[in-house]
Amino acid sequence: MERINLYIYEVTRRLPEKLRADIEMELHSTILDMMPDDYTADDVDAVLTKLGNPAKLADQYREKPNYLIGPMLFDSYMSILKMVVPIALLVYVIVLTVQYVTGFTMDMPLYNSINDVIRNVITGSIEVLTQVFIWVTIIFVIIERTTDDGAKKSMQSKPWTPNDLKHIVPVEKKKRIAKTEVFFALLWVIIWATFYFKASDMIGIYEKTTHDQLQFVIPLFNRDVLLTLWPVVGALILFEIGLILYKWVIGKWTYKIAVWNMIYHIAFIIVTIVFVKQTGLFNVEFIRYTGKVFDIVSDAALLNWWNNIIWVFVAVSIIISVIDIFNGFRKAKI
Repeated sequence: MERINLYIYEVTRRLPEKLRADIEMELHSTILDMMPDDYTADDVDAVLTKLGNPAKLADQYREKPNYLIGPMLFDSYMSILKMVVPIALLVYVIVLTVQYVTGFTMDMPLYNSINDVIRNVITGSIEVLTQVFIWVTIIFVIIERTTDDGAKKSMQSKPWTPNDLKHIVPVEKKKRIAKTEVFFALLWVIIWATFYFKASDMIGIYEKTTHDQLQFVIPLFNRDVLLTLWPVVGALILFEIGLILYKWVIGKWTYKIAVWNMIYHIAFIIVTIVFVKQTGLFNVEFIRYTGKVFDIVSDAALLNWWNNIIWVFVAVSIIISVIDIFNGFRKAKI
């Protein structure tokens, strides 16, 4: 009976959650119907062998072919695409909206403005979709060909047998990596990555004009300094996205994931410290403007106040990273 339950588990875990309960009952009934009343372990193996590879059987229940990536990863691949595409498009539309709201003037013809918005939404969306598809596919190809949970399982050439079930261990609920966790992780990385590359054009001081329109007047960051750091930040972004997708594919916390999670956070802390220590990173005019808001007149006091804010931000980032590292190893140990 344990082998039957493992087989059913291997099939249903690849299916949408709304189908799992019904398919589990149906499959359990089908297997029992295919065996004699006083069945033996050999009878179980014979029936499971006849039913075949759980991944292929799950494909039949889904009624859609899985040919792009291996059957072990294809469902995760499509789920990630369905999750990332709306997030990326939403963030892009928000950024585009902010740019148009802050850049719009009454002198601009409304017809031309609408045409510009439509054209940029279409061309930008196509670019976003292309980038998402390319990078998600590349990362999944890497995962499939370099990990034990990828091609070594999904592309195996030997026929499936019931003996393969003895290696399957159902995932405990406390160790599972939930879909919501992956969703919000991807949402966060897409937001901060987008705003990093748009920071010098969006993050800063806005003031109302005579026409009651918002105008971007003082950026927080210096564009040139951000551009010099983009290769390092870009590598960190790809590392984080790869880790998130790998966590989704594996579906549970393991020591390997916990170690990679720790490496990411260490890299993030190092990059953050290097980032804030860059000379000229922050716009002097922005610092002076905020000093006036808080009635800080002295340049020395203003610089000290600003440095304190920055290092408090760094300290909070370190604390959050340490907590996440600890939780990763704790979940892997459960």
